[in-house]
Amino acid sequence: MTFPLNTPFENLQELKKQLLEKFECQKSGNCCRREGMVYVTIPDMQKMATFLGLQLNAFIQQFCKRENGWYVVASPTHRPNCFLKDDNTCSVYALRPKSCKDYPNWPELWENRESILAELSMCPGLKKAFDRISASK
Repeated sequence: MTFPLNTPFENLQELKKQLLEKFECQKSGNCCRREGMVYVTIPDMQKMATFLGLQLNAFIQQFCKRENGWYVVASPTHRPNCFLKDDNTCSVYALRPKSCKDYPNWPELWENRESILAELSMCPGLKKAFDRISASK
């Protein structure tokens, strides 16, 4: 799916604001399949460990890796689908890390028109929000 670069939105910050207001997750799991890093804090790891019935050390050994001095639960080379289950839901959804909670409000997604359009083609929730906004214009 492609989107024309001459969308009716000239102001990317206004488009971002409108898309985030209208965004509703469609549970495609595509955000979890994106290449990138999912950083976690010690409190994040402790909550997820408790939820999964593990001691913190066991959770770190089983699910975490150190990258550039930070703990990650997913990276392109380590558990790239993180806690994504076959039904596209997250097995630790209620306790997911901040970066997961913040999606799609990731700075790199809003850098330019091309990055926004690429994300619109990947994320059904953003696409649906875009269609709703476009229909109201």
